[in-house]
Formats: sequence, structure tokens, C-alpha cells
Amino acid sequence: MSQVETHSFQAEVQQLLQLMIHSLYSNKEIFLRELVSNASDALDKLRFEETTNRNLAASDLENAVRVSCDEDKKMLIIEDNGIGMTRDELVSCLGTIASSGTKKFLEKMSEDARKNAQLIGQFGVGFYAAFMVAKSVKVESLSAKEGSEATVWESSGDGSYTLAPGTRTARGTRIELSLKDDDAEYASDWRVKSIIKKYSNYVTYPIYMLDGEGKEDRLNQSTPVWARNKKECKPEDYTELYKQISMDFNEPMISEHINVEGLVPFQSVVFVPEKSSFDFNQRDTHGLHLYVKRVSIAEKCKELLPEYLRFVSGVVETDELPLNVSREILQQNTKLPAIKKQIVKKVLGRLKDLATNQSDKYISFYESFGPILKEGFHFDFENHEPLAELARYKSTRTGKDGWVSLAQYVERKAAAQSEIYFLSGPSYEAVERSPHLEELTARGVEVLFFTDPIDEWVVMSYTKHSAMDLKSITKGEINLVGVGTEPEASKETEVPAEELTGLMEAFKTALGSEIKDVKTSKRLKESPVCLVSDDHAMSAHMERIMKATNKDFAGTKRTLELNPNHALIKNLAKLSAQGGNEAKVKEWVDVLYETALLSEGSAVKNPGDFAKKLTRIMETATAQM
Repeated sequence: MSQVETHSFQAEVQQLLQLMIHSLYSNKEIFLRELVSNASDALDKLRFEETTNRNLAASDLENAVRVSCDEDKKMLIIEDNGIGMTRDELVSCLGTIASSGTKKFLEKMSEDARKNAQLIGQFGVGFYAAFMVAKSVKVESLSAKEGSEATVWESSGDGSYTLAPGTRTARGTRIELSLKDDDAEYASDWRVKSIIKKYSNYVTYPIYMLDGEGKEDRLNQSTPVWARNKKECKPEDYTELYKQISMDFNEPMISEHINVEGLVPFQSVVFVPEKSSFDFNQRDTHGLHLYVKRVSIAEKCKELLPEYLRFVSGVVETDELPLNVSREILQQNTKLPAIKKQIVKKVLGRLKDLATNQSDKYISFYESFGPILKEGFHFDFENHEPLAELARYKSTRTGKDGWVSLAQYVERKAAAQSEIYFLSGPSYEAVERSPHLEELTARGVEVLFFTDPIDEWVVMSYTKHSAMDLKSITKGEINLVGVGTEPEASKETEVPAEELTGLMEAFKTALGSEIKDVKTSKRLKESPVCLVSDDHAMSAHMERIMKATNKDFAGTKRTLELNPNHALIKNLAKLSAQGGNEAKVKEWVDVLYETALLSEGSAVKNPGDFAKKLTRIMETATAQM
């Protein structure tokens, strides 16, 4: 070839090229990742070709990718001393959009060699990302094959390209980008260095930045932590990686190095922090950093980690994932769930070990991330049992500062106890003196406190543990016959049923549509009344949560239970039986009902009216003192 030749791109190039430049990639800086990956591919091709071809051209330089910038000329140069391209290969690979030399090369490789290849380029479009920032692109290449001549390929992305003889004497490829005025930042040393460290830090071959005097400064690291043998890694190696990817200045609580062989091989290092950062809930922290063949593909790959483990950070690398054409979006496949399943298993296993062997350390973690971890009950049915082993609760026996696991609860259950009892509410203080606890506490039966909002959703999905049903003590009937320590008989005698009938009717009449029914209670010892939901209805706490998000949420009617042993109920029963005291009885009924609401944490409809009624009752009581 003795003169410049002009050729047209194939396949409606003008429209297709514009589509790729403006729509394919979400971030312009990706172009440098693509060009560096192509250069690394060329070096890999050379390495494999050398195993069968002894006549390839040698090089005086170390096999590497070299980058240089010229801010004055707005020029960026990426060069490699890899396999290079002949004239025909330039036409085939760069003159035809979506024709990939790497893909063709892989097709010719043996199966065993293909498994070891670190080639990224599969689609033949990464090169054209250069036109997002360049007004013209010049490629000069000399193939390592014997008898090859250098060729220069040049285009402005306008639908055509030129071919001309080159002057290059060393094998490899040199790409010169003449940058657009608006993208001159990519001719800056610091900008280029930051992009390479972000996306190509672990590319197999060295990446050097050349200064004006030709001195080389290596930009990428050697073999990453996750790709090394565990025995070669020091604790500080993991800590450094953790701080780099998590933006946390503290050391991780758990570092788990995962190396999985088999159908879906991958390497990974994942970390669990001890405590959440102050801005944890404001940051998008969900996902693991994904690498494919040493190239950064996604910083937060949400498909690799369930949301209930969003406090976990880390890196995953695999050669097995099919990518879409821009390498930014993973195609749907069965390999991602397989990797995710392994990571979840490892993380939950390490947390279980920590909970078993270092309980104080685990509790420190749980106090920060327990509510998030318990989200898994609702979304991850496959891991219900491991999650149940990790859940911790306050209870009537632990006090405010203690914790109990479901396994510990079952071990110390009361005699004849067949259910796991729990009480839900907004806080420990809000539930610790609930009237619903009185009979259970008297019998020595432990009750768990569900004080995280997520707990209400947990019990919808996880209804049984160790063959024991989870039972809310604010719902339905509770049969305590023979359970625990039978309390001493009350010195107070119950109101005879016939005397209580009139009072119960008075309650029903006064409260009307506010309640579903009125019954005598077997769960009260000290309090006069409490409200109870049906077995399959929402608890009062759940209704409060729903009302907080939907002011029009109506809720369900509940049953008012009366304590027939309580002096106040006895006095009211007598007052009601005497007749002619309807107004006074109604006022007491209203106050008792609203007291029951307050004792469970619910609001009264009219606080001012409640205060006035209570004041009048206290005035009457003090006048009789």
C-alpha cells in the first residue's frame, strides 16, 4: 500500500456509530477502560500465539500498556506491544462495527487455553467509545506476524476511515486521540491516572504513565488480594482493601476470603463492619464491586448481594459472566444467583461463628445491623433457619441491657410451654409494663419483646421455630393451664358472672362501634382492662405502623377484656347493678377504654376530653377520702 485509501464503514455506520457514541455508555470516562482492556487483550493474544508460533517479532520492552498525555495539544495516547494488527485485520476489526477480533481469536483457541485467557473484548464496539471524547482517532499497528508492515487507520467518526502506510518498527498498536474541546480533561495526567486506578487497577499487565522525558510510572497494582492464596495475605492487606472500597476508617469486624471452584468459579473478599457509619442510611451501599477478568465492571452490583446484607462490602471477580454490549449491565443468567447464594452462605456462616464464639462482639454488630438483618426473614425463605440463629431479642427475663436468642428461649421455656410468646411495641420502655404480661410473668413464662418495626413483618413469614409457634400475647386466647408455675390463688374473689353481665353490657353500649366485644380476661392480674386483637388480625403496634404511612388506614375492632378480680371492676359492677348511674358508669367506661389504649401505646381520639373525664373522677375520689 503506497498511498492513502479512503473507505466507508459497513452497516449503516453513521447512524450506528452515533447511537454508540451517545447512548451505549452511561459515563464518558468508560472509553479509557475499553481502550486499556483492548490493549491488555492484545498482550494476551501475543502470549497465547507465542506458544505455537516461534516466528513472532520480539520486543525490547516489557510487555505492558503505556499511556501518555499532551495537555497543550489535547492529545491522549494508549500504546501496547502486543500482537498488533495487519492491514486486513484493521479493516476487519475497526472497519466493521461489532466485529470483534478478540471474539474470533477465542473461537480458534482450544477449550483449556480459553479458560485461562484474560480477554475482555467480546463485542467489537469498545474501541468506538473513543469517539465520545475524540474528534479524531488515529491507530497505527504493526502485527507481530512475520513479514508484516505497519498500517495507519484514521477516522473522525463521520462514516469513513482512511488507511495509509505506517512507520512503526516495533510490534504492537498505538492509538492517538485528538480530544474534543469539551473533553480536554482526558489529556490531564491526574484525570487519566484516576480513571485507570478506578477501572483497570488489576489488569494483568503493567500500565505505565509516560512523562515528557519518557520516564515510566506504574499506575496499576499487581495481583489483587482476592486473587491471591489466602496464606499469602496479611491482615493489613484485607484492612487496606476494606478501607478502600467501604470508605470506613475503622477495621472490619469480619474479613471473609472466598475462592469457589466448580460450575461457577469466582474469587471474592467480603467484609462485615462492627458498627454502622453515621451516614449509612443516606448512602447507596448496597452491592459488591464486580470485576470480570481483572476489569472493573460495576462498583455496586446489587445482583450479588441481597438487600438485607447491604452492610456487607467487598469484591467479586469471575470470568464466567456474560456482559451486555457496553459491559455496564449484566445479562440475565443463572450464574449470578449461584455466586450470590455462595456469598450469602459464607456471610451468615461467619456471623453465626461470631455469635457463638464472641457474643459480645456480635451484639455490638447486632445493635447496629440487627433490624436490617431481620429483613431477610421476609425476602429470603431459603435462609430462614440461619437467620433465626442470628436473631436476638430483649425479653421479660433479659432486662433492657440483655439479649436472648430463639434457641436460648426454647432451652429455658417454662414447663408445658408449647408456644413462643412475644409482645410487640415501639420500644422496650413501651412494652415492659404492658398489662398483657401480668399472668405470664406470674407463671415465670418468658416473653420476647419485638421492638423493631421489621419484627411485625418477620412474624408474618417466620411463624414457627423449633416446632413451637410464635404467639402474640395481644392476640386471641392464651391457654396457660398447667404452663409454668401455677400462681397462688388470689385473695380477691371474682365478681359472679351474673353480676358482671350488666357491666359488660354497659361497656358494649357505651363503646358501641369502638370495640368488637367485651369478655372476662385470663391474662390480667393487676390491671383492670386490656384490648386484644383476633388471632389473625393486625396487632395494635402493626396498626400504628400502618397509620403512620397511611392516615386513612381504619384498622380493626378489638375485644376489651375485663379483670373480674380487680377492685375497680367489682365496684363498677355494683354501681351498674344499682341502676340510675348510667352517666357515671359511662364516664368510667370511657376512661378505662382510653386507659387501655394508652397502656398499649395507642393514642386516644380526644386527649383533652380524656383529661377532663379523668380530672372529674379524681375530684370525686378525693372528696370521699
